[in-house]
Amino acid sequence: MANQFEKRELVRRYIVFVIALIINGIGVAAVTRANLGTSPISSVPYVASLNLPGTMGGHTVALNALIIIVEMCILGWRESKKRAFALAMQLPISMILGISIDFGMFILGSIIPEVYPAKIAMLICGCAILAVGISMEVIANVLMASGEYFVQIVSQRSKKEFGNVKLLFDASLASIAIILSLVLAGTIDGIREGTIIAALITGPMVRLVSPYLKFIERWELSAREKKLVVQQVATENNHTVITISREYGSGGHEIGRRIAADLGIKFYDRDLIRLVANVSGMSEKKVSEKEQQMSSSLLYQMIMQDYEAPIEKSLSTDDALFVAQSRVIRKLVEDESCVIVGRCADYILRERGNCINIFLHASPERKIERAVAEHGLDASTAAAEIERINKSRATHYAHFTGERWGDARNYDLTFDTSIMSDDKICALIEDIYRSRKN
Repeated sequence: MANQFEKRELVRRYIVFVIALIINGIGVAAVTRANLGTSPISSVPYVASLNLPGTMGGHTVALNALIIIVEMCILGWRESKKRAFALAMQLPISMILGISIDFGMFILGSIIPEVYPAKIAMLICGCAILAVGISMEVIANVLMASGEYFVQIVSQRSKKEFGNVKLLFDASLASIAIILSLVLAGTIDGIREGTIIAALITGPMVRLVSPYLKFIERWELSAREKKLVVQQVATENNHTVITISREYGSGGHEIGRRIAADLGIKFYDRDLIRLVANVSGMSEKKVSEKEQQMSSSLLYQMIMQDYEAPIEKSLSTDDALFVAQSRVIRKLVEDESCVIVGRCADYILRERGNCINIFLHASPERKIERAVAEHGLDASTAAAEIERINKSRATHYAHFTGERWGDARNYDLTFDTSIMSDDKICALIEDIYRSRKN
């Protein structure tokens, strides 16, 4: 019976994946029909379809077949044999995608936006459709299309940042398309501002859309797994965890340390840097520099983030660090009761029933006062530094959780440390902890 449930879930995942490919094909067609250029991965097939016999979908299959050959050359014979299934499946994936693109081009053939705003609207709609398809691919988590797989392979082999490899790959395809257009038509056709816009906005749209598709993930979950989840919750250990999310300058570290000392349990804040470094293979310096410090620059997130793979398989440094932190935090709470400061611990442990999630905030004046006294910031620049750090924390939290940092609905208790003393805050949290333990 267990095997039947496993097979049923696998079938469901492949159904979701095939539907995702069809949606992606229609999305590519919508972007192309905007007549502002097409996405980088489709730029070469589009230019070829404009100047050579065959459809855009047919040329897409041909390009992907070439990419598969290049992948095998990079991997070598031995590694290619190990990945034979993933490589072999890329061809039928390409065929489904190619057919879907041609279908999309056909059904959208009568839609020809004339004015520029209409073209932009069509382009954005196409990117939104692509975002839905890519999100479903990630949820399915069974296979990858050849373009995505190629970037993953090159990034792994070269040990280069995913975002840089993806940027180079997209730029290379666009450049090939330009050269091909010049050779075949004597002019640049099919590569325009829409190519850049599609490359930049589709990824962030994936993160925007993904939370609304959780119902698909629940549908994929087999009855066997649901039963295991119920059993796991029923047999969960009695360790109680206090998570403290905090604005910089609100006293989160000091309050967390005092609570842990009073209760006689472990306290984790900066010690997590060493633990995460051991798990991730990164240096402690790199972990310290990057943790919770994701750039709030939209352009950085557009380029550097790996939106086309499940986060546990992502090659983005930020994603890899979050996965490592999640593993460390889950392991800690299996072993003991503790206090954990920051690191999205409230979200990482959201399925546990024995967590007390706290958020601390304070007035600007109080945050400046504490930041100067406890963190040694210069009084003249403290306000700007506090704002920068808190903005980065909010961006980090939103990126990995899809939730709003500081939203009271995500926590059990929130405290304004400007109007309530540390002693009272600690006493209240400790009383709740003891009640929960008993």
